[in-house]
Amino acid sequence: MKDLLKGHTSLFILIPLLLSCIGIVFILSTGQLDDGQNTNLYIRQLAWIFIGIGLSVFILSIDYYYIIETSLLYYVGGLFLLVLTLLIGREIKGAQSWLGIWGFGIQSSEIMKICYVLFYAKFLKNIPKDQKEFVTFYQSLFILLPPLALVLLQPDLGTAIIFCSIYVIMSLVGFRDINILLSIVIIGVIICVLMLSYTYYQFYYLSNQSNIAILDILLTPSTFLAIAIILLIYAGITFVIELIQPIQWMHQFTGASLIGGLSFLAMGVLSTVLKPYQWNRLLVFINPEFDRLGAGYNIIQSKIAIGAGGLTGQGIFQGTQNLRGFLPEKHTDFIFAIIAEESGFFGCFIVILLYASYCFLIIKTLVAAKDKEGALMASGILAIFITHIGINIGMNIGIAPVTGLPLPFISYGGSFYITCIISAALILNIYNRRFIH
Repeated sequence: MKDLLKGHTSLFILIPLLLSCIGIVFILSTGQLDDGQNTNLYIRQLAWIFIGIGLSVFILSIDYYYIIETSLLYYVGGLFLLVLTLLIGREIKGAQSWLGIWGFGIQSSEIMKICYVLFYAKFLKNIPKDQKEFVTFYQSLFILLPPLALVLLQPDLGTAIIFCSIYVIMSLVGFRDINILLSIVIIGVIICVLMLSYTYYQFYYLSNQSNIAILDILLTPSTFLAIAIILLIYAGITFVIELIQPIQWMHQFTGASLIGGLSFLAMGVLSTVLKPYQWNRLLVFINPEFDRLGAGYNIIQSKIAIGAGGLTGQGIFQGTQNLRGFLPEKHTDFIFAIIAEESGFFGCFIVILLYASYCFLIIKTLVAAKDKEGALMASGILAIFITHIGINIGMNIGIAPVTGLPLPFISYGGSFYITCIISAALILNIYNRRFIH
């Protein structure tokens, strides 16, 4: 523990702490009330920071090899919490994502992110060298689908995107065949195209123009699921035949049918479980003006706040969008817009520079790790950070859909902050022990 602050390793600690301090300042700013009082959310965030630091010290004292070896327990425990959340959890803002424990709200999906990274790293490390890649692919899906399905049932689209991001980036490091990864990317692209098409037709086109018969048939949940069942049955049959007696012409279509089946299955599930407000968020991503006073309001106000900041900002605690309460969720989802309004381009530049530097440190850890477990863990944590940062800043400036993903270390929220600080501790753990393993 003595050499944690020696040399360049201090950046692994300094950057998260600097971002946390920035978060406290702007949570304090967003908590201002008309009567001169404050919501005092920054005090609760300070408490979470101290709890997180304590957990980090504990994690740094344990060799991450032991954490990896017991990761099955964390994975199963995380799934149990997700199931418990669906059964007895509290619904907040349309998603049943919270467990009430001793007066605190715990978001179980945040805990599951770390559990999934640890267990998937162990799985990828232990893949037999002679195992066929498509078998590995099927097995990896069985690890991803339980937490992904439980999160979608809440429904929490933003966290589901995080799990998919973790899966893709860790698979990029862990898989040997690039074709498998290409298939995953294709699946993601197909799902995005289907979602945007479904959103535009069902929630905008039909409300303004007459229906199109063929699209009424194609762009429905039942059609998505029917196509998925047909394609997946074909893929399953050819998979069994491949194991017994390969038939070349059937094998050629197995990959395409599996990709299509998984894409339409995901779309069928999404079109069933997502709620209207979540579809509206996708609709205003296409064009905020479709619902200017509804789902598009946050994006429009966020852009106004960012534009009002200029180069140097209006001053800390002085932002007009902030003080007049025009921007909802300003202490969580849209805190970046408040940073832009009150500290301007220079403040945003500093925040982005800190994030870029920290992501560089994670990549450095990934490359420097002498063992596969360490590299895989680092890649999963990198996925968490870059997805949260990219989508949060993107939705603040209007180039990404509003998914409720907070900004690491800065946005208010205990569960997410603990996830971030534990991730930071694991990264430092890997880097400090890179020569041991």
